[in-house]
Amino acid sequence: MNRRLLFALFVVVVVVQLAVAGGAIIRSELALRYGESVRFRVQPVDPVDAFRGRYVALRFDNVGAVLPEGLDLPRRGWVFVPLVEDDDGFTELGAVSLVRPATGPYLRLRSGVEYRDDEGRRMVSIVLPFGRLYMDEELAPETERAMWRRGQREAFVTVLVRDGFGVMKDLYVEDLPVREWLAQGGADRPPPTP
Repeated sequence: MNRRLLFALFVVVVVVQLAVAGGAIIRSELALRYGESVRFRVQPVDPVDAFRGRYVALRFDNVGAVLPEGLDLPRRGWVFVPLVEDDDGFTELGAVSLVRPATGPYLRLRSGVEYRDDEGRRMVSIVLPFGRLYMDEELAPETERAMWRRGQREAFVTVLVRDGFGVMKDLYVEDLPVREWLAQGGADRPPPTP
């Protein structure tokens, strides 16, 4: 092959890679700067990723969305899910739609498996894209141990949402950011009684 052609192909590959990475960074930064804040209840676990380090993996409560009768979803297709605030100020998933909501925060997510809930409603499972909070090597296992020591703690994450894209901002334990909660000895306090 001609050296100029190889060099041109190399430049194209580099530009495409930079564009993809830059687009993801810009999208995240826009959500962090201008996004609307929502809160999701979570249950933490503490795994390790050999390539990316320690993180607190989060299991979200309420990861099913109502599927309106008559709406047929493409298998593993993209859907729009409005975010609705419950009576306690936490976020729940609204009814899925194939059309972007005109108002309010929403996420653009992949639909999962259809099922019926206990009330007989059509539901679809949803996988939220922000299930890992990366922390330093000492803080992640300390967070996991502290949250589960002597009973489960009330925990939630804040997520900033903009144009269907969400970025996790922070983990809160007993209404405090996790780092502040640990610094104040939250791990040594008994969990609140229900």
